[in-house]
Amino acid sequence: MSFNKLESFTFKNRLKKQEVNKNLFNAIIVLIIFLSSISLVLTTEPEIANRFNQEFWFIELIASLVFFIEYIYRLYIHSNRIRYAFSIMGLVDLLSFLPMVLIMIGVKESPQLMLIQLLRLVKLTRYSLAFDLLADVLRDEAESLLVSVLLMFIILIFASVGIYIFEHDVQPNAFGSVPKAMWWAIVTLTTVGYGDVTPITVQGKIFATFITVAGVGLVSLPAGIIASGFTEQLRLRRERFKMEVEQLIHDDGTLTKEDRGQLERDRRILGLTKNNAELIISQVEQKEKLHQDHT
Repeated sequence: MSFNKLESFTFKNRLKKQEVNKNLFNAIIVLIIFLSSISLVLTTEPEIANRFNQEFWFIELIASLVFFIEYIYRLYIHSNRIRYAFSIMGLVDLLSFLPMVLIMIGVKESPQLMLIQLLRLVKLTRYSLAFDLLADVLRDEAESLLVSVLLMFIILIFASVGIYIFEHDVQPNAFGSVPKAMWWAIVTLTTVGYGDVTPITVQGKIFATFITVAGVGLVSLPAGIIASGFTEQLRLRRERFKMEVEQLIHDDGTLTKEDRGQLERDRRILGLTKNNAELIISQVEQKEKLHQDHT
């Protein structure tokens, strides 16, 4: 084996080892997030909390220590430390261990601190490609989603004022003001309809009928936008993967072992399934073979 081939083989093995270590580290962090979050939830059950108080405290202590080390490490390796520290994920990383620090210096445990601790669940978005896909969809469809939210707000105000006009005289406790009427408007527009507050006048019932029908369409609007965005984003990712396959085949005439390794990494990054990736590769190879046969 020549020196260049040996050096290339050593470099690839080093990259593979680093990738394995990174995946192992990510798996450990995800496991700690789940364990610590479950233990925090279980502490709200008095019988379980009294029986396993020390175990829960130990889990939280270890988890907070790991999150602290992770935060310092990310702060150290980040090219722009101030930007990371004030970013959303940077603040989430900080808040994942900060409540434990406050408790250790004398701050009393409270539900508010537990809620802050549970923000560590947001850290899971860093280790899931599905969340990257969702983030891209929300970014691409931000304008459409904003329009739908504004439309819902307009209808909410209109529904609150309308039901207030029809019902405030006969039900002053429930509809005595527009802010009070907003509760009914929200649960009606979201089609939840708890039934704790309902109109009793004829005019109010007729008005509520139109608002209920409008609510069905309004609630489904953001869901439709997001679903359409997912479809479009997946199409774009497939197109991107297809273009990369075509480029690699064009450069070498075929897909080498290194090319397939690169495509596998890109497949995971793009969030494509193995079946989709293999289908795209097969289609591009068949197209290239037909082109070579004709030439």
